[in-house]
Amino acid sequence: MRIIKQITANKFLNIKEVYDPEKHCKGYQFAERRGIDSIAFICFDEHTYKFLLNKEYTPPTDEFLVRAFGGSLDKEKDLVEIVIDEVKEEAGYTVDKDRVEFLDKIFVSTQMNQYCHLFIVNVTNLKPTGRQPENKIEAMADIVWLDRDEIESGSDWKAISILAKVNL
Repeated sequence: MRIIKQITANKFLNIKEVYDPEKHCKGYQFAERRGIDSIAFICFDEHTYKFLLNKEYTPPTDEFLVRAFGGSLDKEKDLVEIVIDEVKEEAGYTVDKDRVEFLDKIFVSTQMNQYCHLFIVNVTNLKPTGRQPENKIEAMADIVWLDRDEIESGSDWKAISILAKVNL
């Protein structure tokens, strides 16, 4: 019987201990990042066969990285409604539900008790209506159109995971 005991916690981390007497494990401690699930999406244009991504300042690396758009599931809304809000806010497009396709839900990492819900958004024949950034990091961001090969040779696991799920 495996036992997981909470040792300590703060607003960022849980420290837990695992002990399994049947397997004669002494027990080990691990840190689990506390957080909430998220969404990630990229936009697609059928006419140009290009994908729209976010070029965003990333404080830990002190550089701008090209990544899938994303957001936290901190709102009391349907997942697709959250994606629609984020598309307007970060990519600058107003889309309907029929343009948003759910692809998969993936576990973020072994140290994070979180899932990321992946989407692709079709913006074919739409004109940008203007981004509506919510904070300074989003305001410094830019959007970039890339070919599939450029994304697949990049380092953003969310964008690569999204492309792996679509037949475009």
